[in-house]
Amino acid sequence: MSRIVIEEKPEWLKVTLPERRNWLLLSLFSITLLAWLGMLGWIVYFLISERGLGGVLIALLLLWLAVWLWFGRFLWTRWQYYAADRELLFINPDQLIVRRPVSILGITDNYDLRYVSAFYYSDKHGCPAFDYAFQHVYFGQHLTVAEAEELIAELNRRYFPDEE
Repeated sequence: MSRIVIEEKPEWLKVTLPERRNWLLLSLFSITLLAWLGMLGWIVYFLISERGLGGVLIALLLLWLAVWLWFGRFLWTRWQYYAADRELLFINPDQLIVRRPVSILGITDNYDLRYVSAFYYSDKHGCPAFDYAFQHVYFGQHLTVAEAEELIAELNRRYFPDEE
């Protein structure tokens, strides 16, 4: 577990996992995000311009703006996912937090520890995983099999000792 850093404090356990950036997908999402920003500017320009747009056109632009903002939120989270160079697990007695930080931004998922299953290795995805109710959650995709199994054993020893 030389690439995995475990920090322990009385209130939580922090596990830092390395991630490799997928530069192709990060580049594609970056270009798409820039195009999205350009189109957002174009929509806002037409909404505030004094061109005397008809009510129907304004309504369509507002509808398009709502769809465009929803699509932007999707793009932003995917961009953050591929831009992160590490993955963090915070585990305390009540919750498990999986975070992919990008500076002060990033994707954070919270899970109630009461509904988290014991950790296991997913052969299909080639990474550690746990079940949250009926949802499979995968993390540490760039760990070797030995690192993943060692991490799983350590986490299960600490948080799920009865299920070994």
